[in-house]
Amino acid sequence: MTQDSKARNSRTPHIELAMMLPNYSHKRVAEVAENDFESLPEDALVAEAAKIMRDKDVSSIVITRKGAQKEPVGIITERDIVRRVMAENKGPFKVTVRSVMSSPLVTINPESSVKDAITLMRSKQIRRLPVVDELGQIVGIVTLKSVVGNMPSHNIDLVEIESSRADVERGALCPYCQAVFKGRGNQMSNHIGAVHAEEKPTASNVEQKM
Repeated sequence: MTQDSKARNSRTPHIELAMMLPNYSHKRVAEVAENDFESLPEDALVAEAAKIMRDKDVSSIVITRKGAQKEPVGIITERDIVRRVMAENKGPFKVTVRSVMSSPLVTINPESSVKDAITLMRSKQIRRLPVVDELGQIVGIVTLKSVVGNMPSHNIDLVEIESSRADVERGALCPYCQAVFKGRGNQMSNHIGAVHAEEKPTASNVEQKM
């Protein structure tokens, strides 16, 4: 491996983006934000979140305050479900998204620059950034992938943005059936939603998984 290759491999996706921003940094967040996102109220069950992830092929869902559909209070990801529900033997029909979501939510104003969004994601080590207006209502979501996809030209490995090589090589183990998922994408949430989340546990299973 050459020195240039080693240097490139040591860069984080955020650093790669920062190096490519000179002609792009003043673009407004509103111009690159994804308006088509999924949301659930904070009292929804994890099983419902898993089903949406499977059906819509998404890896995250914005959680809104009960009774205020546009006011975000957190975000739940495929990883949150695996680590905070399945790995801890909690039943998805027993746990609300409020108890496992990531909160407080880091957000950005739609009038902020793309450079500001990248800087914020880098400092907070996050890949998803909800866009919230002056009324506190969510109007979209910015991801590293959406930022890169809107650049005129780019050479960033999108796989590195969405998942680390280490996680992919190690594989993810389903806590229910021990199935191993080494591919990238939403395979784990799709599997859980299709095989486990839709089947309510029996009495004996509930005791075992609580």
